[in-house]
Amino acid sequence: MQTRPVTPEDWNLLRAEVTEAFSPGAPVQERDLFSGRAAQIASLEDAVNQRGRHAIVYGERGVGKTSLANVLPLVLQRPNREVIYVRVNADPTDTFASLWRKVFKRMTYVVAATEGGGTRKLSDDIGEDLSPDDVQLVLSDFSNNQIPIIVLDEFDRIKDRMTTQLVADTIKALSDYSVNATVVVVGVAEDVSTLIQGHESITRSLVQIKMPRMSTEELKQLVLTRYVRCGISTDADAVWKIIFLSRGLPYYAHLLAMHAARYAIDNRKTVVDHQDVDKALTSALQELDQTIKEKYVAAVRSQRAEDTLYAPVLLACAFAATDELGRFQQSAVTAPLNKILPGKNYQPSTFALHMNAFTEEDRGCVLQRTGTPRNYRYRFADPMMQPYVILKGLSEGRLTDEIAEIFSTKPQLEIPFPD
Repeated sequence: MQTRPVTPEDWNLLRAEVTEAFSPGAPVQERDLFSGRAAQIASLEDAVNQRGRHAIVYGERGVGKTSLANVLPLVLQRPNREVIYVRVNADPTDTFASLWRKVFKRMTYVVAATEGGGTRKLSDDIGEDLSPDDVQLVLSDFSNNQIPIIVLDEFDRIKDRMTTQLVADTIKALSDYSVNATVVVVGVAEDVSTLIQGHESITRSLVQIKMPRMSTEELKQLVLTRYVRCGISTDADAVWKIIFLSRGLPYYAHLLAMHAARYAIDNRKTVVDHQDVDKALTSALQELDQTIKEKYVAAVRSQRAEDTLYAPVLLACAFAATDELGRFQQSAVTAPLNKILPGKNYQPSTFALHMNAFTEEDRGCVLQRTGTPRNYRYRFADPMMQPYVILKGLSEGRLTDEIAEIFSTKPQLEIPFPD
């Protein structure tokens, strides 16, 4: 472990190191800092190592899909083989041609000395129009000693169905011709069919990789790996609080652990404890996406002074027991609400109006509702909202640690640190 800083400059350097180690707003770029996800990494490796196989990575927003794609070239080092890794972000205006031109702008080749030397982008040799056949021919030109990996990130943002159809046709062509290149499609989706809607014929060519929320062990390693690197120590209570508040989303684990360590450093400590995490809540809330904040305010505002249930009901929703898809019934909100507001004996009918309102535009559509009136199921429209609601509850005094821990069993966490 590093020596305790002794000068203001030392403390400033340690603070900067902590800020660099955590990346709430950016995907992980280093293998050593990519915690867990062994099964998902293995599945991606399988896709790359098998000719004609490609991959689709899907899951909720904020679960680390892009970080998984970024770590792929770091685990694929092969003797005498060159990994050519390109990741591009799709956007709503992309056509098939514009998407692949983004890819080919990032691929270069060496020009022969007799032709002037230097390097040239593949996009320089391609016309304005592109077809799946064109892409297949370009990728076929790579040698057997090269491993081209193309990641099409944020694929769900593409609005043009013809573009997604042509991408599906490209994957099929690459598979049919056994081209030594791997396409990885990444996007926010509940299931594979949502991303490749209408193109199910290519599923036999795809390794399907669902990114679930991170487990307790994975989140623990995410925090401890970075703390150890920076020479910061902590205890089980602090780590558990970070894990509990993150609700399985690595973004929040990064955010809370970083601000807790910063708070400790600002107070000339290299040990992060439970109180440091508490003090980090305000800073973490301030850094969150403004859209989340605005939707929360719209969701819980009270038009009548006597109706103050919106905030507690939404907080209770954050603790409702869910199925494997994160959906919950209205009845599952009852017990958490009565813990948050004891002595009232609320029944589902009491807050039915509030639940319905949360699904409407006027309150930011913070919840999505599916099913029939007698069997409605709800889920947070944006998974990033759920931890935010809990953080707001704690910061505003609506929720206490004692109440929060009723809804989750605190595990025995081993916190190994070197002497």
